[in-house]
Amino acid sequence: MWRAVRFIIIAAVLLVLAWWIGGLPGNVTAVSGPYRIETSVPAALLILFVVALLLTALLRVLGGIRRAPGGVVAWRGGRRQRLGEMATQRGLVALAAGDVAAARAEAGRARKCLGDTPLVLLLTAETARLAGLHDQAQEAFRRLAQDKDMGFLGHRGLLRHSLAVQDHEAAGDHVLAAERAYPGSAWLQEQKKELAVRRQDWPVALGLTRDPAEIAAFAVAAARASLTPQHALAYAKKAVKAAPGLAPAVVAYASALRQAGKPRAAKKALLAGWKVAPHKLIAASYLEPLATSLERAQAASELAAARPGHPESELILGETALAARLTGEARRHAEAALAAQGDDGRAADILARLDGKPAQAGSESAWVCEACHTRCADWAPVCPHCQRPGTLAWRARQPDAAPA
Repeated sequence: MWRAVRFIIIAAVLLVLAWWIGGLPGNVTAVSGPYRIETSVPAALLILFVVALLLTALLRVLGGIRRAPGGVVAWRGGRRQRLGEMATQRGLVALAAGDVAAARAEAGRARKCLGDTPLVLLLTAETARLAGLHDQAQEAFRRLAQDKDMGFLGHRGLLRHSLAVQDHEAAGDHVLAAERAYPGSAWLQEQKKELAVRRQDWPVALGLTRDPAEIAAFAVAAARASLTPQHALAYAKKAVKAAPGLAPAVVAYASALRQAGKPRAAKKALLAGWKVAPHKLIAASYLEPLATSLERAQAASELAAARPGHPESELILGETALAARLTGEARRHAEAALAAQGDDGRAADILARLDGKPAQAGSESAWVCEACHTRCADWAPVCPHCQRPGTLAWRARQPDAAPA
């Protein structure tokens, strides 16, 4: 509706203007040498309008001719830009699909069309990394790190390479540079933690995690590596608080208490740990200060009383009774452990030794990584196979299934 009204108004204005011009009085005379032109004012105005229109069109044509070379260059540049962007997109898709050969080919085309733009450098670096061309990847990441907007990605790639070749000093430098480029990155926090683990800088790693299993693992490692009893005690206490049922944490706490001159508190800590989750490491620490076999057998009774009937309680009673030559007690407790289906080979070993047979192979329980299922004889803060922290858990041998 408004468009129609506007059209009518404009048409009316033009009509009035034309009528007014057409009614202008007078004549216009133009003389050039022997030539003389005389016409009315409306006709002269119309001629001037046509001449101005023709001059404007001529100037536009001349301007287009003058700009033609630049236009051709711009058209060719735009075409190269489009081809480069298409090659970059195809390269990223090939990279995501794991087609390294196609990704390298597209990266070459993109670089030829666009040059070393940040996105092309990223594509080149990641493609070279997957192809095993580490020198080319390093050079591309290094140049990408110099870009103001995408420098974080360059330092990220350099950091990943430094960790892979265990160049911890260079990795630390790239961590700081990446943090300056993109402060507060969650990924960077994980990398800082991984670097601290690689360096075995357990206090730093402890401050970079909130996972209870990782806290316990790092705190135990920090307590073991601490040079002062006060620090060892603080770390061990933190480990037990994060994982009360982790035997290495309980043992580390008891050891720190003993170093601090608190043997009674250490004994109470071991009893509390045994009550939560009996383990042979706790038993070994509890019996460690005692000299004679009989004393160890008596102490084992105190420890087992914290969790009576548990297979580990029966096993420690059987082992200490055997060492003290209390054969009847040793047999009774070994058979109780077997009846509780908690034998991992140690009860069978006790019975074999009582019967004068060769000793068995020993315990079949182990520390098992919950991430990669690797079995380890000893506990460690980090899985030796997959390098995941806080994943080793004690797994006793499962009893054989009853026959159908």
